[in-house]
Amino acid sequence: MTTNLVHNAIVHNLPTQGAIWVSTSVHPGSVMLTVENTGKKLSPQLVPTLTEPFQRGTQRVRDDHAGVGLGLAIVKSITQAHDGTLTITPRPDGGLRITVELPAAPLTDRAGYSWPRSSPTR
Repeated sequence: MTTNLVHNAIVHNLPTQGAIWVSTSVHPGSVMLTVENTGKKLSPQLVPTLTEPFQRGTQRVRDDHAGVGLGLAIVKSITQAHDGTLTITPRPDGGLRITVELPAAPLTDRAGYSWPRSSPTR
């Protein structure tokens, strides 16, 4: 999932002077991954179609790494399989901001105990 997001951010970026930002965060009960890039301006109507298989967006494909338009469809499937949410937003100056939020796994210690424990004894 992360590889697809970063790869898409690179391939669909501006050919020169482009930028990519990757950030992660932990919240109570969830974790987030956000990948943003510069790029061509995309209409809010086009953005929801980008998670459909074989959709790449008008004039967003560079000749050297065109792909087949499955990257965001795969990200959507992985996110849904893990009960997460996928948010895709066009950036005002061009490019996308993509955020994946997944439920956090319970913390465990080396012995396999989950935290927080309901009992102070093991």
